[in-house]
Amino acid sequence: MILVTGAAGFIGYNIAKRLNLMGIKNLILLDDKEKFPEPKKFSSLEYIDYRHYTDLVNLKGIKCIFHEGACSDTMEYDKNYMMDINYEYSKEIFSLAKLNKSKFIYASSAAVYGLNESSSEIPENESPLNIYAESKLLFDKYIMSQEYPAVGLRYFNVYGKGEEDKGKMASMAYKMNHEYLESKRISLFKGTGRYGDGEQKRDFIYIDDVVSINMFFMEESLHDIYNVGTGNAEPFNEIANNIFKYYKDEDRNFNYIEMPENLVPKYQNFTEANILKLKSAGYSYDFFSLEEGIKNYLNDLNTSSA
Repeated sequence: MILVTGAAGFIGYNIAKRLNLMGIKNLILLDDKEKFPEPKKFSSLEYIDYRHYTDLVNLKGIKCIFHEGACSDTMEYDKNYMMDINYEYSKEIFSLAKLNKSKFIYASSAAVYGLNESSSEIPENESPLNIYAESKLLFDKYIMSQEYPAVGLRYFNVYGKGEEDKGKMASMAYKMNHEYLESKRISLFKGTGRYGDGEQKRDFIYIDDVVSINMFFMEESLHDIYNVGTGNAEPFNEIANNIFKYYKDEDRNFNYIEMPENLVPKYQNFTEANILKLKSAGYSYDFFSLEEGIKNYLNDLNTSSA
């Protein structure tokens, strides 16, 4: 039996979906049933039970736990709430893994690096800028202090099918596509730091690659923290160009806007995953290119909205 927390969310749902495609159907899904009482997308899944995230009673025979459940709102300022969900609750799930002697793979975040453009997984590069990042780093440190094997995955900028309910935390690919369909234009920030208009860069990774990395670690017995990105930073303009290309729009109406003053000091102009450790662990699969990922994603979005 496999447990997936945050199963109604973006990455958790996609993990459950992949497990089904692999023929694994003995799944227990956890999430906030008050917010997501009966997720429509669960109709496409096969599973044993869907529970409220705090209902951990009689969970036995668990072979692997994918812990994706978290408060991912980087603008959440209630520290007690954030630490309760992302740290204390995560420790409960980890205790469940130890009790079942199951593999434990959990979602960390590249947010722990803050404005540091160097992202190798060492303490010198860790400089969280908000409570969300602090909570993730605190749990990383807790896990690394334990002798029980566990894998933390520091996700960079993940995009793809299944994120449509994330609201303001949705990827720029989703937001840009939504704006384009409404106005036939795409808004990006004007230049900041040493970067030109829309040229700030991120390591954008397609959801299918993220799930594949999770599946890889399900088959391994390791105890470490790994970056999950492509290792290749791309400018926001490139996402927009791929969206314009998808819709065969030769006018390419870019709308460059001023960045809010309060955002400037803490804005990440550049993120790129150092994936040497991931590769050294044995992960050798090719990543989707940004062009491939955006095309697949827009096909999914347009098919589901048709």
